[in-house]
Amino acid sequence: MSRSSYVDAREAMRLCSLPSNQALGETLTSLADEDEDLTVVVSDYGRRLFLDGLVERHPEGFVQVGIAEQDQVSIGAALALEGFPVFAPCYASFVASRSFDQIRVNLGMMGAPLVLVGLSAGYDSADLGASHCATEDVALMRSVPTATVITPADNAELASAIRWLAAHPRPAYVRITGSTTETCLHASGCDVSAGGVTQLREGSDVALVACGQLAAAALEAADILETTDVSASVTEMAIVSPLRENELLHAIRGKRLVVTVEEHGVVGGLGSAVAEVLSARDDVPPLLALGTPRSYLDGGDVRQALLTNDGLDPWGIASHILERLERSKKR
Repeated sequence: MSRSSYVDAREAMRLCSLPSNQALGETLTSLADEDEDLTVVVSDYGRRLFLDGLVERHPEGFVQVGIAEQDQVSIGAALALEGFPVFAPCYASFVASRSFDQIRVNLGMMGAPLVLVGLSAGYDSADLGASHCATEDVALMRSVPTATVITPADNAELASAIRWLAAHPRPAYVRITGSTTETCLHASGCDVSAGGVTQLREGSDVALVACGQLAAAALEAADILETTDVSASVTEMAIVSPLRENELLHAIRGKRLVVTVEEHGVVGGLGSAVAEVLSARDDVPPLLALGTPRSYLDGGDVRQALLTNDGLDPWGIASHILERLERSKKR
């Protein structure tokens, strides 16, 4: 497929006005219009993905397997190994964990170039309870050696990632946090093929490294820190695995503290990926990894309330950082 992965400014703003599932569905449909081999395999969830145009114009490119995520991965992998560009969107809480054996074998050992898309990741479906939260999915997918793991910060970056993977199929997982957009961090355009790293803000004291929609919260936290005379840079890393080490090291050079921010558990996610890089070096600042706690929810609260409770809203992020800097002064 020859289509560029670049999303220009006008398209970026349009996409960022849509719910994420609609941006995904429209992107997949436009790609299917260009390549009739493109196939979308769903497990019941497909009716919420704005794929009516694809189903109408390219019915053979839409496969519904019912509520059977393991079959979704196995069938999608088989089609991908036959040369079809295949995308398999599903609830993140189900496609990564419930189907992990099929992922490990088909994407990992066999190298099937299947693109899994995890929707409603993190706390987005927290109102449905702990079973629908996905705070371990990045850790699972990062453990698959062949898998590229992408966590877009907005719909422009999501569309760019989908276009890139359609043109360059590989075992991959695209993680979508939030069912509707909250901001547009790539209003001037976006191209994931350039590396998936965006420098959102310069700063001299603290390096904030964020992924997913919490990159916007990290940016607001940097504004809060500025009022306390703490200068913070913000780097958004859409591609969590394989992590772009050179870009990371450039972003943290000369800083007093590195802070990772993610809507995922602190074990196995972006914080762990950054820690793995830093642990091999002596010339790096200390790391503060912010993410969801190692526990399951008691009930069905809403996403923003849970993020605030975990200190993953802008004020909470800023408070964590100021507390850590204050402790460092006392040593």
